[in-house]
Amino acid sequence: MPEVDIVLTESFPILSMALVTEPLRVANRESADQVWRWRILSIAGGPMVSSSGMRIETLPLDDQRADIALLLSSYHPERSLGKPLLGWLNRRARGDTIMGCVDTGALIFAEAGLLDSTPAAAHYEVLGSYRKKFGDKIFVDQLFNVSAKRCSSAGGVATFDMTLGLIELLSGRKMADRVAEILTYRPTEHRGPQQRLLADTSLKRLDRRLAKAIDLMVSTMDQPISIEDIAARIDVPIWTLGRLFNRYLKATPALYYRQLRLNEARNLMRNSNLRVSDVAAICGFEIPETFSRAFKKHFGVSPTNERMSATG
Repeated sequence: MPEVDIVLTESFPILSMALVTEPLRVANRESADQVWRWRILSIAGGPMVSSSGMRIETLPLDDQRADIALLLSSYHPERSLGKPLLGWLNRRARGDTIMGCVDTGALIFAEAGLLDSTPAAAHYEVLGSYRKKFGDKIFVDQLFNVSAKRCSSAGGVATFDMTLGLIELLSGRKMADRVAEILTYRPTEHRGPQQRLLADTSLKRLDRRLAKAIDLMVSTMDQPISIEDIAARIDVPIWTLGRLFNRYLKATPALYYRQLRLNEARNLMRNSNLRVSDVAAICGFEIPETFSRAFKKHFGVSPTNERMSATG
């Protein structure tokens, strides 16, 4: 009978909580018994408010045994960093508890030293800043990840896939498939980088050559390559590549590539504390001043003011 502790932090994602508890509820229904049990916890207990304003009553952290401990975090995970939570996570990790994190909970796991042997999925909006601080090896650019001792989700609907992975791990594949069927959900088959989802789905249906080109753009944002090189790598004449981008995306390949990098920069300015120069480097701009001018021209505000408006 798996016992699950779901730990909420400030502005936790209510969708992720539902995508943990609802599949477990259905698994119980299909078992005709309360096979799965769960508690909702927070550092001090009491009401917690989600990012959408919903209030959930929680119990305080304690040392009651659990088979799985899931940390659900969203905005401002740094506000939850401290001895109470980090110490609790470390105590749980020393036992046989499966440790899991959702969205920015990956940052808290990294601060607790829980990702040295098994990396965690993190949302693409924060992935760059986390890797800048901790290195590339402890975070994976995937929607979700499940193993015998760790599980993680980049957030959003991917949390459903993580929960199905846990159900399969402890209740079997047949049960996981049945839960997905009842909740009319088709588990994702995507195992690559998150930002390639667009190229792997809708764009691929439009034209596979276009999807491959955008794949290359996404994977080289920190060190941009020439449009000629992109065309050569996917074995498409450069004029054909330009025609595909104009037809389906109403932009030249160079403009679309630049917009990808600037949009990534905007994500980092909104969701990290990285310096402007660091964001510029991550997004393939060698000179911070050139980056700032390009950012302001595209978005109408400077990178610094973008950060202030996002946090204020």
